Amino acid sequence: MTDVTVVGTGGMGAAIARNLVKAGYRVAAWNRDQARLAPLVDAGVKALEHPREVFASPVVFSVLADDQAVREVFFDSGVLGTAPTGAIHVNLATISPALAEEAARVHAEQGVGYVAAPMFGGVPVAEAGKLNIVAAGDPKHVEQVGSLLEAVSARVWPVGEAPRQANVVKVAGQVLIASAIQSMSEAVSIGERGGVDAKTLVELFTSTITPGPVYTNYGGLIAEERYAPAGFTPVLGRKDVDLARTQAAETSLRLPVADLLSGLLTEAIEVGHERDDWASLADVQRHRNLPEGGK
Repeated sequence: MTDVTVVGTGGMGAAIARNLVKAGYRVAAWNRDQARLAPLVDAGVKALEHPREVFASPVVFSVLADDQAVREVFFDSGVLGTAPTGAIHVNLATISPALAEEAARVHAEQGVGYVAAPMFGGVPVAEAGKLNIVAAGDPKHVEQVGSLLEAVSARVWPVGEAPRQANVVKVAGQVLIASAIQSMSEAVSIGERGGVDAKTLVELFTSTITPGPVYTNYGGLIAEERYAPAGFTPVLGRKDVDLARTQAAETSLRLPVADLLSGLLTEAIEVGHERDDWASLADVQRHRNLPEGGK
């Protein structure tokens, strides 16, 4: 028997599967596109052909793109009915808090534990095993999967017993990241049009006003105008910002900046950056001019 199955082996899922193998765990994986599994098999991962096989492991990590993918793979397929007693599903995806709440209920009805564990950190961070994971769920279940989460992360941050709480934190954090990218884009574009080198600007800002990995990493992409390959696209960014807006609306909260960011990400998509990194907000900003004669 394998110790853990990884469902969804894109860049993040593949990195997580590899790190679990390196940590000594017996790992299986399933992906809709079976071709993505071949490199993992070479790394010691057991490839699964059908989602109904995933609960051959007592713990399942899923790294899927959105609410629809989670619903299709775990709700509509009947896979939860195949899970043995004591099985736990750890959902590392960024999904809506509403779906997390539904997932907790559906899993409980099937006798399956459910832990929400969305991640902060892109593919390079995942490859280095340095993710920050926000965890919420039954404390007993969180403790049971703790060593697996620690094997792929720098730190696990428990935030509550209701799984939706982890996804609330994640979508709130995504608004902060999008805000940082747009703010850095505007600051750099001001400096560039004033004749100052972008790399100098980013180094100065990240060494003084805005230290930290988000400003440093995205600042580097902005300065170099390097938007491919994408670590995270404007399409996914808008999805996450809109999840935050929906969550806020459910609590009668207005988010003026998030509303603006959703529009800016839409603009980036519409001008052709849908497959680029969401740092491409900077490219749109660099070309944003006042109307002729405008102020």
